[in-house]
Amino acid sequence: MIIQQIISQLKKQIVILVMAGAFIPLFVFAQPAPAPLDPVPNARQIEWYHRGIIAFFHFGMNTFAEVNEGDGTASPQLFNPTALDCSQWTSVLKSAGITTAIFVAKHADGFCNWPTAYSNYSVKNSPWKNGKGDVVREFTDACKAAGIKAAIYLGPHDRHDSRYGTADYSTYYANQLSELLRNYGPIWEIWWDGAGADKLTTDYYTRWADTVRTLQPYCVVFGTKNSYRFADCRWVGNESGISGDPCWSTINPSSIKNESEHITQLNHGEVDGTAYVPAEVDVSIRPSWFYHREEDARVKSVAALWDLYFNSVGRNSVLLLNFPPNKQGLISPIDSQRADSLHYLIYGTFKNNLAAGATIKTLHPRGGNYKPANMVDNYENTYYATTDNSKTDTITFNLGSAKTFDVLMLQEVIELGQRTTGWSVDYSTNGKRWTPIPEATGKQSIGYKWLVRFKPVTASKVRLRITSGKACVAIHTFGIYKQQAIKPEE
Repeated sequence: MIIQQIISQLKKQIVILVMAGAFIPLFVFAQPAPAPLDPVPNARQIEWYHRGIIAFFHFGMNTFAEVNEGDGTASPQLFNPTALDCSQWTSVLKSAGITTAIFVAKHADGFCNWPTAYSNYSVKNSPWKNGKGDVVREFTDACKAAGIKAAIYLGPHDRHDSRYGTADYSTYYANQLSELLRNYGPIWEIWWDGAGADKLTTDYYTRWADTVRTLQPYCVVFGTKNSYRFADCRWVGNESGISGDPCWSTINPSSIKNESEHITQLNHGEVDGTAYVPAEVDVSIRPSWFYHREEDARVKSVAALWDLYFNSVGRNSVLLLNFPPNKQGLISPIDSQRADSLHYLIYGTFKNNLAAGATIKTLHPRGGNYKPANMVDNYENTYYATTDNSKTDTITFNLGSAKTFDVLMLQEVIELGQRTTGWSVDYSTNGKRWTPIPEATGKQSIGYKWLVRFKPVTASKVRLRITSGKACVAIHTFGIYKQQAIKPEE
């Protein structure tokens, strides 16, 4: 009897073990996500990267004084746009696929494009709308109506106000900043230009940053020089629209603070930088930041804008493209047409990933949810990763048939930090003899997005070689594309 009881208990335990064994693979073989590699972006920076292109609107007293850097002495009586229509500005952006815009509320000349309570040097003392106008209001209202994210440039430097550089100026600027952040709805970015602002110490910006974070906690800060501690994005070191190759999202804060000594670092970032502060690449569609009629024939060509796109957005950065409204208060037709044509190129080129559906083989797959096919599934929230001890990999895409392409795109999982530090791409027709793409050989950074153009090649197989990294590979997109032809101008 006792023996039978023992046998019965053993059978029950065996059944329990067998049942439990059915669940063991869920724990033994499920793969955890790769660990983030510090520094990593904050939520504001991740959203900022998704903008791609941001519009800049330089419009104010300088437009009517026909200068680029006013000295603050021009009379408010000069300011009188005859047909200001900010909804026309946003319609230009909608056609161009641009979802965010920064308006210059006050440039270094000190003239305020809203009826501030803290200065008489503003639209309230201009003939425009008998002093009852508010350009900032019209801009933010137009953005809201069009679904455009509104942002503000409030120049720290002020040539008009005699208090500039004093404690009183700190209060004056804080009051104006508060006006703009309290009364005009969500402000998506604040732009702190470092030009001429050397008198403003970090103490000034500490006070102003507290205002920003209190009133608009989701507002991105473009920081330079002594606002370096609060920067979500950095100056790229030029106003030509060109990021470096490589261009790391990481940088040492001292390089932002002491910018004149670190132009190369601003342009390229620093692979071992201690802060995650990616580059915002500012450039004007015209030679000048403010409108000048004589520059109507010098608007950047579509081909030049296409180059800028690859040299900024295509180099792990965001492009800040200036469209200066004219004296009427409108974006000129030629500027609008060129922006529309750029959008035509972007959409036409990247709408079809020729690597979609490819059969993919890798050397060091992590397994689980991090499968190679995630790189071509067109979903940003899925990605391929290698095992933790594999910082390199060879990833082969079998396209199934010969495809002709002249652009490639890589995107890392930026939430996990900047990881890959070396990569190259080759192509083949038979999988045995491989030909390097010269423009995609010996590359370093990837980040949010890296684009490469080259002469068209035809291949049935493409190989991505990750040759070095600081952590295991984490890539959510690999794409090959054929460039759209430039749309003929009407």
